[in-house]
Amino acid sequence: MREVGDDADGRDAADSDDDRDAAGDRADDGGAGVRSDGAGTEEVVAPDPDSDSDAESADDEAAVFAVPTETDSDRGTAWRRTLVRTGELTADVVDSLVSLHGSRGVRAVEAVSEGRVKRYRDFTVVVGYAEEYVVEDGGCTCKDSSYNLDPDEDDQRCWHVLAAAVAERIGEVDHHDMWYSDVREFI
Repeated sequence: MREVGDDADGRDAADSDDDRDAAGDRADDGGAGVRSDGAGTEEVVAPDPDSDSDAESADDEAAVFAVPTETDSDRGTAWRRTLVRTGELTADVVDSLVSLHGSRGVRAVEAVSEGRVKRYRDFTVVVGYAEEYVVEDGGCTCKDSSYNLDPDEDDQRCWHVLAAAVAERIGEVDHHDMWYSDVREFI
């Protein structure tokens, strides 16, 4: 990509037509974009199914979500995908969550409704009844996760992980622009 500057004909390089490929695509990463024919007509184009956009979206999700959407459990993935798609906690999602995770699902919904999921620069944290627990990569620092649940079974997650998964997908995370490792010293 060229820096902004003058072309040989005096036009600004950022405005020159040769900054786009021959087809006029503005999105060359395989994602959805806008295509222009150069005469002012634009159309939205679908993502290229052969592109690496799925891998990129998984990387983007990892940067956003402490709990992955895709799991080895179809039922666990289904309610997470529904939350991503709708952005709200519906009765059907609560039913799925509770039928799959029982009382842990109920406690997760309670924690989200009470605003107990926090995102710091370095960690997502869920405020428990006695302590705060770090949720990262779908795991948790609580004793339930350490002693009672099989980390290799996606259907076995503590309520802290479930709360983080729900809150992240419906926009109910309390964001703090600070490092949790610094805040933890005061707790």
